[in-house]
Amino acid sequence: MSSKFLTKSLFNTACVCPTKLYYIGRKNEYANQSVEDTFLLALADGGFQVGELAKAYFPGGIEMRTLNYETAEAKTRELLERENVVIFEAALRFEDLFVRVDVLEKRGDQLRLIEVKSKSWDPVNDGFSNKDGTLKTPMLPYLYDIAFQKYVAVRAFPEFEISASLMLTDKSSRCPTDGLHQKIRIVKEDGRKRAKIVSELTEEDLSVQMLTEVPVDECCELIYNGTASKTPPDVSFDESVKLFSKKYLQDQRIAPQVGSKCRDCEFHTGPDDEAAGLKSGFFECWNEVFGFSKEELAKQNILDLWNLRARDGYIQSGKVRFEDISEADLAPKKAKNDEKEGLTTPQRQWMQVTKALNGDSSYFIDRDNLRKEMETWKFPLHFIDFETATPAIPFNRGLKPYEGIAFQFSHHIVHENGLIEHAGEYLNTEPGVFPNFEFIRALKRELENDSGSVFRYAAHENSYVNQIFRQLSESTIE
Repeated sequence: MSSKFLTKSLFNTACVCPTKLYYIGRKNEYANQSVEDTFLLALADGGFQVGELAKAYFPGGIEMRTLNYETAEAKTRELLERENVVIFEAALRFEDLFVRVDVLEKRGDQLRLIEVKSKSWDPVNDGFSNKDGTLKTPMLPYLYDIAFQKYVAVRAFPEFEISASLMLTDKSSRCPTDGLHQKIRIVKEDGRKRAKIVSELTEEDLSVQMLTEVPVDECCELIYNGTASKTPPDVSFDESVKLFSKKYLQDQRIAPQVGSKCRDCEFHTGPDDEAAGLKSGFFECWNEVFGFSKEELAKQNILDLWNLRARDGYIQSGKVRFEDISEADLAPKKAKNDEKEGLTTPQRQWMQVTKALNGDSSYFIDRDNLRKEMETWKFPLHFIDFETATPAIPFNRGLKPYEGIAFQFSHHIVHENGLIEHAGEYLNTEPGVFPNFEFIRALKRELENDSGSVFRYAAHENSYVNQIFRQLSESTIE
C-alpha cells in the first residue's frame, strides 16, 4: 500500500488552492506560517467536544484509534463484515484516496456516513440551497468535505447502498442539564490531545439531542454533476479528484490561479525562514503570474487595500500594483453616502494608495469631525470591555448552543481634568455558575452613578447587553 494518499484535508485544501498541494508535499522546502493547529482550531470552536458528544448518541460504537493507514483500513473492513456496526473514525480507501469518517453506521447492506461539524444549524429556518437551487456559499466547504467522503466510499464499497449526512449543532435546542460541557474534557493520551467523556453521561444529559443530523445526498449530487453553484467548474468533481491525486502523488505543481484568497496564504517567508533557506510559495505564485520581484511584493498592493469588495476583479484585470490603480477605478460614480460627514470608503482607499506611492507614513486625522464628535461627550467618560465565550455545548441547563456567556468586564473612567481611574471590574470564578445576570447587575452598579458617555469596542458589548436582556426575559435561572 502506498504511504501517500490524497486525504480529506488535502482535498479540502486543494478545493481552495490546488497549488498548495505542491507546497504541502515539500514541507521541508517551503516556509509555512500557518497557525492552523487543527487541535487548537477545533478546541476554539468546540469541535472536539461536539465530536465526542456525537459519539454518545451512538451507543456501542467502536472507535478506530490507530493512526496507521493500513492497520486502520484493515480493521474497518473487518468490522464491516458484521451485520450491524457503528465505527468512529472509520478508515476508507479507494486507490490513492483515503478518508476518515466521523461516524460510519452499517445496517445490513446500507452504509451511512456522518460528518460531525460544530457549525450551528436551525432545523426549521436553515437550509443548504438558494432560491435558484444552487448551494449556499458558506455551506460549500462542509458539503464538499462530505461529498469527497461519499465519493471514496461509493468506489471502495460498491456493494453497499451509501448515504451521507452532516451532524450539526442544533441551535434551537436547550441544554437539559447543568455541567454537561464539563463532562467532556480535553485530555492527553499517548502523546496526543483529544476530547474525552470524563464523567458518565446520564439519561437526562442525553434526553435532548443537541446535535441534529441533516441528509446531504441531494447536495452531493449537485456537486458531482457540477450544478452546485451559478458558475460551473472548469472540470468535473471526478476530474478534480483525479487531478489533485495525480499531481500530489507525483509531486507535480498545479499552475497557480491567484486571487483574494492569497491574502490568507500561509506559504510565505519571514527573515528567519529565508535565513534557513526556505522558499516562499506565495512569492513563486505571484512571480509566475505577474512577474513580481521580492522587493515589489513587499510593497502594498491590491491585497492590502482596505475594505475592497471587488478585489478579484482588479486582480483578473491586472490592476495589482498601486501604480496601476486610478482614483476613477475606486469611485467611478458618486457613492450614495458621499453626503455624509467624513471620508467615504473610496476616498479612504484612494488616500491609502497615494500615501503608499508617496512614501507618506503620516496619520490622517479628520480634526473637524472629530472635534464635533468630542463636543457631544459628557464627562466623566466610561470605558468598558467585556470578556465573553460562546461554547458549543452550554455550561448550564436551559441555554442554547453558542449562547453567549459574559464572565468578565473591566471599567475605566477618564475625568474631565485628565485623571484616569480603574473604577471597577467583574470576574466570575465559580465553575458551573451562570454569570450573566450577576455580570449585568454589577455593570449597572458601575455605570448608574452619573450620565457620562460610555465607550465600548465596536458592537460587541452592546450585543451582549441586549442578549442578556433577552435572557432575563426568557430564562428561569435566578
